[in-house]
Amino acid sequence: MSTEDDIGAWWAELEASTTDRDSAIHNAYQQLDNAGLVSKVVVHRYRCRRRGCELATVIRVGDAVIARTRDNKLSPGLNLDRTVPAARIKNTLDGRRHWPGHTFDVAKLAEWGPAAGMGMECHHVLGTVLAVDVLATVDGVRPGHPGEPTKL
Repeated sequence: MSTEDDIGAWWAELEASTTDRDSAIHNAYQQLDNAGLVSKVVVHRYRCRRRGCELATVIRVGDAVIARTRDNKLSPGLNLDRTVPAARIKNTLDGRRHWPGHTFDVAKLAEWGPAAGMGMECHHVLGTVLAVDVLATVDGVRPGHPGEPTKL
């Protein structure tokens, strides 16, 4: 049995044991990352064109396509322009401008329609990638063989 099969079986057990798929997806990505196994299931990466900053990693586990965006610290001015104080206090890691990354079930996000996407940001890029585009990009890609990253 391959590592991919083992991870697929582990994912099936994890998914069957919960009613909260969003939490399961977040926990699954975190556990794979902590165990150093993301490289075994990665199907695509997104990077900043300017400096090569990692923006997001897309993995396939069982039947799920999961995207994890990276934490981002917005510049002080941009943070003030794009956010409100209540959101900064409630949703940032530091109460000010360090925004956490998010974990997405890409297929579920795509069900919201063709305009549904994920914000991918670093100090150089403020972009959105559509869920349907992610699914098209990873269609047929074997886990662990992601090819060249998309540069935004």
